[in-house]
Amino acid sequence: MAEGNVWQYYNSSFEKKYCIYDNLDESEEPIIRPMDDMCNSEYVCITVVVRGALHLVIGGTDIWIKSNDFLLITPCVKVIVKESRCLFFSCYIKAHLMPEIYAHLGVKTCFYAFKFMHAHFSSEEIAILLDCYKRIKKEIERYDYPLKECSLSAYQTAFLAKLLSIKEKGQWIDHTKNTRYHAIFNQFLQKLHQNYKVERSVQYYADSIGVATKYLSSVIYSYTGFTASQTIDQYVALALKQALYLNACKIKEISTDFNFPNQSFFGRYFKRVTGMTPNEYVKYNNIQSICFYKDCNKEN
Repeated sequence: MAEGNVWQYYNSSFEKKYCIYDNLDESEEPIIRPMDDMCNSEYVCITVVVRGALHLVIGGTDIWIKSNDFLLITPCVKVIVKESRCLFFSCYIKAHLMPEIYAHLGVKTCFYAFKFMHAHFSSEEIAILLDCYKRIKKEIERYDYPLKECSLSAYQTAFLAKLLSIKEKGQWIDHTKNTRYHAIFNQFLQKLHQNYKVERSVQYYADSIGVATKYLSSVIYSYTGFTASQTIDQYVALALKQALYLNACKIKEISTDFNFPNQSFFGRYFKRVTGMTPNEYVKYNNIQSICFYKDCNKEN
């Protein structure tokens, strides 16, 4: 039996918009070694356990993802991996791509983070998802070519289409906690979603909920692994990346829409949180300027 995570398979598209991770080549359920405080701020993660069970703590909730279980984790959720034994496969999709994918599927969805969804499906339904995953894996392993990212987008869209087609058949597992911490965190998320374009101070959200800033910060850290200020910044950054990717309006207009004092302040804020300027981000991630479009234009 294989020991540890060294046997697991990882690969990604050349622009790292899509990543995959699995240990399906093992004949038995290998040991999954513990990993603490995995705070992902970029990807929506979809994991399916084929056999065995995966033990996780997600946003402070201790759960087991068992055979034929599906798990979706949105960005900014604190994840701790406990020692487990299982066969699994995972797809990681950059969060800013999700609205476009859902639009192709005709599904209305709003921006969200700090969430996870857990469901149990039949063996037949999991087999459908596994077949889609293998197609994604095969495409990722192909040589890089100008339209590869576009092809992967189509395969990932097909994967999500299959998932959406069977989701109503699944047994959805509720991990809601009736605790004060959970209630406060949910209030914070609701207010953040309503006001993130206008209010970005911890004090505002603490006052609106009616708790001390130190207490709110403790609650938020237990769920996200970030400080309260970092959590707000991560949420705003995700929304900004989606706006910049979709190119719905110019950078100056996005700055105004998010109530930054001026475009220069917006640029400094975005670079502090993401490590790049808005112009640098758009150059490599905007829907009209991503690499495969540029490469094709060069050829033409």
